Amino acid sequence: MQTVVILQEYVPQYRIPFFERLIALGAANSVQITVAAGQPNNKQKERQDSVAASFVSPICQREYRLGKHRIVIRKTRPVVDSADLIIMEQARRNLDAYRLLLAPKRGRKICLWGHGKDFVLSPSRFERALLTRLTNASDWFFAYTESSRDAVVRAGFPAAQTTVVRNSTDTRKLQEQLLRISEEEIAEFRTEYNLTNSTAVFIGGLDESKRLPFLFEAGRRAYAKDANFRLIVIGSGPQKDYVERLANEEPWLRYLGPRFGEEKALAIASSAVMAMPGRVGLVAVDSFAAARPIVTTAWPWHGPEFEYLVDGSTCLITADNEEAYADALVALLQDARRLTEMKEACRNSRLEYSIDGMATRFFEGIQRALASQP
Repeated sequence: MQTVVILQEYVPQYRIPFFERLIALGAANSVQITVAAGQPNNKQKERQDSVAASFVSPICQREYRLGKHRIVIRKTRPVVDSADLIIMEQARRNLDAYRLLLAPKRGRKICLWGHGKDFVLSPSRFERALLTRLTNASDWFFAYTESSRDAVVRAGFPAAQTTVVRNSTDTRKLQEQLLRISEEEIAEFRTEYNLTNSTAVFIGGLDESKRLPFLFEAGRRAYAKDANFRLIVIGSGPQKDYVERLANEEPWLRYLGPRFGEEKALAIASSAVMAMPGRVGLVAVDSFAAARPIVTTAWPWHGPEFEYLVDGSTCLITADNEEAYADALVALLQDARRLTEMKEACRNSRLEYSIDGMATRFFEGIQRALASQP
């Protein structure tokens, strides 16, 4: 039996279904897949999305700061030394990547998976060169999206040694949860939080990348234009206290904290659109599953999954200022016909992005990588 080890800094809740399916595919095809991970750092802990999973092999991990950069040191030898194939994040911060990729590989294959390039920040020329050096030293690349693959190929990586996995979450489970919610439950939830038909929802980590001050200023303007406007915020993170304080001051803002499973589904079902002016990543897949279009901005630092969205069909992309964003939110919430059309477009995109499809594509890439020449 061939062995594959996937290294992770930590395993967030949304990755559990993917790894479970991937491990099952491996077991059915005589490939033993192990996920080895450390513990979340302080900032990651604030998201409250780390969960214990029986299939995770723990590794010792320490993190340091070097100026504005994170440096992660992991003791990976105990879990990778006997592996035929190692898959790790495409990240400059993991020092074990340099040892595994740039030293002699002793017959085993080392693969990377990730964004392909820096989507969410502007790196220096040295940082770009370093990422390219690490990537091009790997034997296979698992790309989040088509644009992720295109980025590494443009930088010199062989296209034949790539797999596009179409990064996703467990949308089927969310859809099932939404179908179980009754109109009475929605009505009760809306009454409890004094919501209206003009309710938007934000879902994500409460951090700088989500541009919460921008969102809340736009919310104030939307409320001034329409007194029925409401905004639900779901999530946790470094800016949690700021959100809680503002929710106690603003009559249109509702902060629910982190919500998962059916609680998250009920909040989504009670809203009409998703308000995400900052970084849009996997929430794009949630919007398809929930049939809730995203209202976002022409901000340059979205995640690779942003490419799943189509402006005017499954999302609205506004100019990058609070007034334009508030206008778009109010106009869409008040336009029942257009909102219905956009919800249907979201539903029609569901089949393209699923956790089963992602796991199948990822495992096919593992099989091809195992069979390839180093």
